[in-house]
Amino acid sequence: YQRRRELAIPILIDSDRRVYAAYGLVRGSLGQVWGLATIRRYAQILRSSGRGVTDLTSATEDTRQLGGDFVIAPDGRLVWGYWSEGPADRPFLHEVVDAVERAGST
Repeated sequence: YQRRRELAIPILIDSDRRVYAAYGLVRGSLGQVWGLATIRRYAQILRSSGRGVTDLTSATEDTRQLGGDFVIAPDGRLVWGYWSEGPADRPFLHEVVDAVERAGST
């Protein structure tokens, strides 16, 4: 993922999902994950990208995992977290940026 996206920041992989469980992240119900908000969001993404449904690929991971966004300080401390209630539930970008800036100044 990091190579494909050419990201200059570290991306941590939790293939056995131990950190996922330790952070209190859970698996959502079918209704939470594939509800109206999710379908709307995917439709919006497809419209804005100019791609159609035929361009979609099958999922390779558990699509019912409820995710989160976390900022880890250089010393390894979790300094900020956002636990999503569904796939369309994301934090505001300014919240993430503020947390990264605070983490870098500690």
